[in-house]
Amino acid sequence: MRSYARFNRGLARQYDQWMVAMHYAKATQHTYRKTIRRFIEFLGKRSLATVSHVDIRQFIACTSADGASLGVVYRDLGVLRLFYDFLNLGGLVSYVAPRFVRLRRPWWNSLAPLNESQVQRLIAATRTLRERALVELFYATGCRLSEAIHLKVEDLDLDARTARILGKLGKARIVLLTKNAAEALRGYIGDRRGGFVFRQERPVPMGCLTTQNGKWLALWHDYGGQKPRRRRKYLGSVEQLPYGTARRMHQELLNSCNLIRPHRNCPLSKMAVQTVIKKVANRAGLKKVTPHTLRRTFATHLHDHGASVEVIQALMGHVWIQTTMKYARISTDRLANTFERCHPRGKLNGQASQ
Repeated sequence: MRSYARFNRGLARQYDQWMVAMHYAKATQHTYRKTIRRFIEFLGKRSLATVSHVDIRQFIACTSADGASLGVVYRDLGVLRLFYDFLNLGGLVSYVAPRFVRLRRPWWNSLAPLNESQVQRLIAATRTLRERALVELFYATGCRLSEAIHLKVEDLDLDARTARILGKLGKARIVLLTKNAAEALRGYIGDRRGGFVFRQERPVPMGCLTTQNGKWLALWHDYGGQKPRRRRKYLGSVEQLPYGTARRMHQELLNSCNLIRPHRNCPLSKMAVQTVIKKVANRAGLKKVTPHTLRRTFATHLHDHGASVEVIQALMGHVWIQTTMKYARISTDRLANTFERCHPRGKLNGQASQ
């Protein structure tokens, strides 16, 4: 039997090029690439051009048997539909096999937004300037995690309380900052005039005093020149030189060197920001709080206080208003207040009739 493995990999590479040409997000390209690679491995020596809807069902069944959730297999089916749309437009297949497979829609159990008192607890639980600036920024703007970490000082106008956010596909938008968010950002940025707002903070190294071959050895990094240099110096014999004296000599060496490590022009990683938010939430006694939770909270609270969906859509950078409607939920507090105000036996109407 002829092997079509190389032929299949060639089609996958062509689709990679097509995704780049269509300006798919990097994360989307990575996800699609993984799904198509798994499907090619499932086919083995068979050709992608001879796949039927039965093969698609078998792939989904195998994926589910390996422990994949309904949401994962539903996403995989969507990826294969787009991939075979591409092959069909190129004339390689006569019909799009994944379009003839139907799956039950998964229930997207997304994280519920916080209420206003929980947001206050979260802000009160911050301890550092960076923590306060991150929480205030996410809640004030509803920006995405990727947008926050790539935000630069030059994009902020703290006097006008605005920020220029670079969203998906390089689309820029202007968001508004609350007074508290502007003050938190000003306190964190300090006198900086450029670079990433949330940059990597590297601790100042203090050197190390150790022993080697019966001698005291001082180790440190000197940042006085154009390039950092790792330094080492033997201070004396361990038998003849007491620890206190060696420690004092080591400190004198450090005092004569430049130990200040220059800041790198690198933003905080996504994992670092998620860890910060998680730690603050744990202090506040809140569970499962992420930057995306604050994005949903932003949309829900604006909606609760009378903002139109179109305004929320513009602030969040959504292309489709249907996406915004999924974010701007009606909070439990608003449901309860509306019920009490509008129901004939509600508390407010009951008090008014007395």
